Amino acid sequence: MFFWRRSIEPPSSYDGKIEVFSRHCLFSSISQHKKRLPGFSHEICYRNLLATVDLTQANLTFLLDIARGAKEHHFLSKEKVIEISEGTESGAFLRLLEHVEALPLHPETILYFVEDDYLHLPGWVQVLREGLQIPGVDYVTLYDHRDKYTAPAYEHLKSRLFCTSSCHWRTTPSTTQTFALRFKTLLRDIKIHRKYSMHRKISADHAKFLHLEKQGRVLVSSIPGWATHVEEGLTSPCVQWLCASQSMQRLS
Repeated sequence: MFFWRRSIEPPSSYDGKIEVFSRHCLFSSISQHKKRLPGFSHEICYRNLLATVDLTQANLTFLLDIARGAKEHHFLSKEKVIEISEGTESGAFLRLLEHVEALPLHPETILYFVEDDYLHLPGWVQVLREGLQIPGVDYVTLYDHRDKYTAPAYEHLKSRLFCTSSCHWRTTPSTTQTFALRFKTLLRDIKIHRKYSMHRKISADHAKFLHLEKQGRVLVSSIPGWATHVEEGLTSPCVQWLCASQSMQRLS
């Protein structure tokens, strides 16, 4: 595997824009079995992202894994995309890391990695920014994991609470591969991110964030969630995500 280093000097100042990287594929064997909300499609999630992202505050980049089909067969066919050919979630995430690591970004730049099966609420860009402005926070997720309230493994989970202008936040031990961090944090922790994706078909995201926690990294999630993984029974609580997904369907 080939990794390259940045050869262009980063800008001397940060314009404040969030760099959003949305990762897609034509077929995923790891998600086809998941029980989704009625009316779900990956295209609805894509349209939701377009409808809710504030492009005055964020830049949006699409990555498309074409290992199982050509770009013309995907709903991103008319978008400018970075094409990769891996065929596995972990491989695609490693290519994402390579791409982002090589960018000439200011160290304070906020990065947001987004999988293709998430819905977002309007205003999420500003909320994401607030989360990373909390002193001591390294990682942010907008997904309020429902299992943290119901799974026996988390019966005795303790969290620190924070408050910003838009919502409350809680520390949480782990999240999915949809999360935000600053560029300097990615460069510092990139070996850990690679470790839990290399030589696998699926990244070990839970184990990765537990490792990061042991290294003193702090991950927080918004409460309530401003985004959700679209899997029935595991959506962020306190939001009518069914209505959100149906409203996005009317845009298609």
